Amino acid sequence: MTFIKRTLTLLVGLPIVILLCWFGGLPFLIACCVAALVGLREFYCAFSKKDRPVHAVGYIATVGYFAAIYAFGVGYWLLITLTLFIVVVQTCLVVFYKKLPVSESISTVYGFLYVPFLLSFVVLVRLQDLGFYYVWLIFIASFGCDTFAYITGSLFGKRKLKNSPSPSKSVEGLIGGVIGATLIGVGYGLVLYRFSSEVTALEAVLFIAVICFFGAIFSIIGDLAASAIKRHCEIKDFGKLFPGHGGVMDRIDSIVMVAPVVYIVTTVMYLMFA
Repeated sequence: MTFIKRTLTLLVGLPIVILLCWFGGLPFLIACCVAALVGLREFYCAFSKKDRPVHAVGYIATVGYFAAIYAFGVGYWLLITLTLFIVVVQTCLVVFYKKLPVSESISTVYGFLYVPFLLSFVVLVRLQDLGFYYVWLIFIASFGCDTFAYITGSLFGKRKLKNSPSPSKSVEGLIGGVIGATLIGVGYGLVLYRFSSEVTALEAVLFIAVICFFGAIFSIIGDLAASAIKRHCEIKDFGKLFPGHGGVMDRIDSIVMVAPVVYIVTTVMYLMFA
């Protein structure tokens, strides 16, 4: 039954994600903002067990942050938005000193940095000059790694991870995940080079292989980090929005780590070879 639910959810959700990434623009940004808001609420509820008044600052900052991206793109406005958010939370800590625990203010800031801020790099990658081609690497690295890690782990996994928030995962599975995601990236690069005049052979093979390799590694880190948070909060899933998959955070826990890596690597490589 769980497998059927997961498959049906995937069949419905995957085309929506593909269409949003394909067309980009305002609908894509709004979708990412909504996902960030839902994921942020799941994170806050995991830590606090319910919504707190200070969490409203995080929600408002999320909308303001994505609005700044839409209005101004990449620039100092994002830093200003982030700074104002932290200042407001610190002010709330002072004004409501006896009502607002320090732990709540810390989780409010961390939740924003962990979910909306990191997820915003999906939008920032899409806004790059070759963002239409690079944004798919985020999903190739995260979902490709997860799929191949499951397959190789099931077939060849013998050495389980020790002192890990997810001890059921195997070393062989993680290695297979990284290799599999990298190979998918190379295949994607070759297809891209074949059908696009905007991408050179070097970008298609070397760039994308490097991006998927490092993206897959951080995909694993993102998954294990989310597992550590859930264990700390004593929950199985962040939510129940997607049948068989859990909540938004259960689906984007690797993406929020991969997206910044893709953005950084593509930016650095562009500066090196431009």
